[in-house]
Amino acid sequence: MAVYLPTAAVGNGKILATLGGAGEMMTFFYPRLDFAQNVRESLPALYVGDPGHGVFHWTFDAAFRRRQFYLGDTGILRTELELATPPLVIELEDFCPPEATALVRRVRVRNVGDAHLRGAYFHYCYLALGEVQGKQAVRWDATQGHLLQYFRDIVFSVGGTPPDMWRCGRSLDQNSPASAKSDMYDGHLNGQPEDIGQVDFALGYRLDLAPRAERVIDQFFCGEMNSKRSSRHQRELRERGFAALRQDTEQDDAAWLARAPRLNVSAPYQRAYARALLSIRQLVDRRTHGMLAAPEFDPNYERSGGYGYCWPRDASAVVDTLHAAGYPEYLDRMADWYAEHQLSDGVWAQRYWLDGRLAASWALREDFLQLDQCGAAILTLGHALAEAPEAPRHAKLLHALRQGVQAIVSRVEDNWNLQACDLWETYCGTFVYTNAALACALAAAGEVEAREGDPARAALLAQYAAELRQRTLDLYTGEYFPRGRRADGHVDLSVDTATLGLVTPFPLVDLSDPQQRAQVDGNLATIVRRLGQGLGSTWGLRRFEGDGYLNGVIGCVNTLWAAQVSLKLARAEQREDPERSAQHRRWAVDWLDFCLAHATPTGLLPELIGLYPDAAYWAAPHAWASALFMDCMHELSALDAG
Repeated sequence: MAVYLPTAAVGNGKILATLGGAGEMMTFFYPRLDFAQNVRESLPALYVGDPGHGVFHWTFDAAFRRRQFYLGDTGILRTELELATPPLVIELEDFCPPEATALVRRVRVRNVGDAHLRGAYFHYCYLALGEVQGKQAVRWDATQGHLLQYFRDIVFSVGGTPPDMWRCGRSLDQNSPASAKSDMYDGHLNGQPEDIGQVDFALGYRLDLAPRAERVIDQFFCGEMNSKRSSRHQRELRERGFAALRQDTEQDDAAWLARAPRLNVSAPYQRAYARALLSIRQLVDRRTHGMLAAPEFDPNYERSGGYGYCWPRDASAVVDTLHAAGYPEYLDRMADWYAEHQLSDGVWAQRYWLDGRLAASWALREDFLQLDQCGAAILTLGHALAEAPEAPRHAKLLHALRQGVQAIVSRVEDNWNLQACDLWETYCGTFVYTNAALACALAAAGEVEAREGDPARAALLAQYAAELRQRTLDLYTGEYFPRGRRADGHVDLSVDTATLGLVTPFPLVDLSDPQQRAQVDGNLATIVRRLGQGLGSTWGLRRFEGDGYLNGVIGCVNTLWAAQVSLKLARAEQREDPERSAQHRRWAVDWLDFCLAHATPTGLLPELIGLYPDAAYWAAPHAWASALFMDCMHELSALDAG
């Protein structure tokens, strides 16, 4: 399977689907947001003319002019497809109702020409339920009026407006007469009601449109555990109806966004903030409370190590952002998740499936652990404990925090973390970012112990934290903070945006102190000078010197991170040096605008930017990037409020 980069995503925490710019359904994750990815191909198509005498078009054909966008501040996606000859418009509207395990699609085909139009609208599916090819079955259920494919405990059904024609086939060779795909090309489907093995299917809806007339088709793409539940779910969706399902979704999105703070930022930034907040919500699994880094788009690790997993680093950053925005339950749930899925020796793994099982990793050996993630998890546990949870939960969180602290302390020597994996999962060494994470984690744990009535333990942890902090800050070169120390003990002088972590999320520096603020300023200026990279008339930041991942492209995460630091500097300098404060604000706004300009066409923020000619962005929507944008809006609003 190739790498497919989506332009949009719809979901509700129960299912997650990503889509392309022509309405292709690229993924359909069920029963969890990380597994299984059940779609290999799910494609809309159009046939213009009488059967056997017309022209077939996939909606991704160059013949269509396309536009795609979300409707206001909602998760409802609209895709507009315009055909010049004959003049015709297809509108697709996609969303996932709040309590359903279904994607609802309304198809509106409009004849905008002056001549009568005949043809058909098709939808083709080649699925691998449970990510297994073969051993599957597909059938048309005439009594229920929907088509379903099933494998073990996953059933995928398509209902809604009854189709005028259908075909169940076999997809071993999609060019063979046995495939439903090949059967569409003449504008007709032969009605085969079932098949088994490596299967596919297609549904068709006849078009017979006078000038200015239209046909409306509703489709419910539903995931369920068995055929009985699937039939019931389809019936409930049909009885509820498209208009009510759409209204449910709008109201649910509005209620979710209403909890966010009122920000003193421009209207475009407010819309982007809402989109980031909606994107993050789609990436949190409502059953397990695990959080995706991004919807998976490279499942075979062809160009990456995959993204559809939970990294503690990303998850902790995102729940901190949500907490600041008025959504504290996510931090509490993540703390419980950490307590449940901590490894036996007190550390946390590189990455997990959302249900807490270990995911495929390359940073689990003792000298290549991601210790910064352990620090992030401890901080989340400390924040949750500060809110006085009830006794049984309190004990569980406290036990996990103490185990994590013990694991950290045993992996510190001479006030540096022992050999570990860096933030970017590339280098082995001791790192400014990792040391900052551990220092802040130990300081937070000391505060917990003080509240627990153990002043001696609290003082010891505070001392450990202070010593780690000082050793980290002592690495300043007079110009910038280098990455850290190599395995041989020598300073690694590479410039790395990870050193922004000394300001956030692990604030070892005090921006109210002019000397430390000058160090942060110098560090940021060095990062800008040595990692800045142009893209057209604008520019962003690469991750670190020598970055070879995808040829060293611009990091949306890194650029937003720098914007956040720049805004923190602007706030710290606002009264003492207004001119310098204004300069930092301009930098931040330029970077924010750059990232928004290079988001997906629907405004989803990616991890990376500028992979030309392969792609304009990578890994979207990205939870950490979305959270960083929100953080920037909080900073900018506070700065402009004075």
